[in-house]
Amino acid sequence: MAEPALQRDDNVSNQCANPDCRVAQGERCVEGFAEKTECPQFGKIQIVPAVDAANASALIKHCVPLAPATTLDVDEAHQILRDRECRVIAIVGSFGSGKTSLIAGLYDLFQSGPVSQVAFCQSYSLHAFEEAVHYSRAVSRQKAPETNRTPIGQVRFYHLELVDLVTSAAPTVLLGDRAGEEYLGARNDPDSAREFPELARSDVLTVLADGERLMDSGQRHNVRSEIRQMLKAFVDADVLKLTQRLAIVLTKLDSVRKAGAAGELVLQDFEALVAGIREIMADKCAAVECFAVAAQPKSGGAPRGEGLDALLQYWMTEPLRYKPVAKSMAVLTAKRYFDRLQKPETGAAK
Repeated sequence: MAEPALQRDDNVSNQCANPDCRVAQGERCVEGFAEKTECPQFGKIQIVPAVDAANASALIKHCVPLAPATTLDVDEAHQILRDRECRVIAIVGSFGSGKTSLIAGLYDLFQSGPVSQVAFCQSYSLHAFEEAVHYSRAVSRQKAPETNRTPIGQVRFYHLELVDLVTSAAPTVLLGDRAGEEYLGARNDPDSAREFPELARSDVLTVLADGERLMDSGQRHNVRSEIRQMLKAFVDADVLKLTQRLAIVLTKLDSVRKAGAAGELVLQDFEALVAGIREIMADKCAAVECFAVAAQPKSGGAPRGEGLDALLQYWMTEPLRYKPVAKSMAVLTAKRYFDRLQKPETGAAK
């Protein structure tokens, strides 16, 4: 089959060779350069492939079908759990608390290499990760980083294959993402939490506290109350296990720091919240740890992804769910085989 012809646009006085760039229309450089003259593609000829209908049809026939690379549903997640060692992370929080931003921020950090001592290997959810992180990039032409809200419905899982460069552990990590409205609904109907499979199966239950809402005097009490009531509902529904770890995460740390004195009060309130949760959950989970993150900062209050490395290390901790427990066995010393059929009483003649 002949190669498709190429069409040239020789008017290069004020254009970019990148077809996605709109700098000629007065918009920002898609590559993020402050001055368009700094971009190596500005002022170059744009090559546009010209493919007629016949060629397009022939190309489609020879295409190789690929996996959609979207998030996984419950059945797909179960298949992975049956095949290999996994860490299941349930990310819980009210709407707007930063669940998707946290997932997108972690993926964005892996673009630059290992995060702390953890390296990225592969993912079945690359397109889903790209969609989550899209509105924080210059190509989206957003003035500030944004993320789409998780739609209401069944939980979806983001898939990661990671490797710990120190311990050589190479687990699969499944990040459960569900609409915050559904978690909030469990406060009034604890039985509904039994329909959330990510809770009962999670190795680390990650609960988010919205830093921006904690700065609002009218919302501060609601945030603390929501978290306590959600955890109580999960306990009442009996979906939490003693082998699970709990992570309480303060999000939007950049906004908290920029708030000055008000931000200091938020940090104090968060510490008090964590202390109260530790007391309540002491005998209901294996451990409770707190973290503060700036997954996708909108201001200069924190570097991109601050705190995510520590949270990731916590997620990578070896699960306690299937850790074997040694059992002692009584040693019978009776000489006759018939006597060994029952446990001899203390002080009995041998």
